Parts: sequence; C-alpha cells; structure tokens
Amino acid sequence: MFKTVSVVMISALALAGCGGQSEAPSVSAETGVNNPLIPQRSAVSFFTKKDEVYPGQPVGVITELLLERRPGGAILRVTGVADYPGPFDVRLVPVEGSEDTGTLTFRLLALQLPGPRTGGELARTVTAGLWLSDKSLAPYRALRVEGLRNAQSISR
Repeated sequence: MFKTVSVVMISALALAGCGGQSEAPSVSAETGVNNPLIPQRSAVSFFTKKDEVYPGQPVGVITELLLERRPGGAILRVTGVADYPGPFDVRLVPVEGSEDTGTLTFRLLALQLPGPRTGGELARTVTAGLWLSDKSLAPYRALRVEGLRNAQSISR
C-alpha cells in the first residue's frame, strides 16, 4: 500500500512539472484586452483605501500640545475641547504649504454633530496622537497645531 501511494504521488508531481511553456498563446491573449465581458484590472488593489475627503471640522480650542520623544522618533499628542459634545474620529491633518516655513503645521479635526452645547467640558474633550519619525522631523524647527479659535506651537 505504501509503495502504491508513493508511486502515485511521485508520478503526479512529475506530470504536473511537465506543463512548461507552450508555443500557443495564452487564454488571456486570445480573448484580447477589449473584451467587454472580462473586467479590466486596475493597478489599485482591492484593499487600498480610496482618497476620500475627510469632512471633519476644526476643534474649538487646543488646550495641550506635547512632543513625547521615543526611540526613532516622537509622538505628537494634542488635546482640545470641541464645540459640541460627543466628537468622534479625531485626526491631525497636515496643512498644505506649511513645510516651506520650517514649521510643520497640523489642524486638529473631528467629526461633530451640531446640537445643544449642554454637555460639560469633559464630554467635549478630545485627544489625538501622531507618530513622527526622526527623519520626517529633521527639516523642521517647530511644530504647530491649529484649532478653530487658537493655535499652539512647540519648538524642538
């Protein structure tokens, strides 16, 4: 029984290896590129995110800005108070064109649903962090984070 199974396995592997390259054109070359029944593949993977516009609004007031040094870089941690209670999906978004001044500028944005401002300050407080490598921090002397009504900066 062992000999029979091993002979079948070896012959199956040998036969599979004989497929090789043939002179006949492949199936995809025969069907052509302009076949409407075959979907065209894009260079973008299925798993990559599409560039969507983030609809966040600036957080009202920036209360704290920290640059925490870590091996290989630093963590920029920002705390702010939003205008409405329950902000979510908080992000630090880089401001375009700020790289030329030697100061790297970010804007603290959050998704906020308008409504009554009855919530306390703790219900409106948000914190966001961003990892910055030493290589990305090298050309800048200062970091600045903007809110809706104020901005804070920190020098390196």
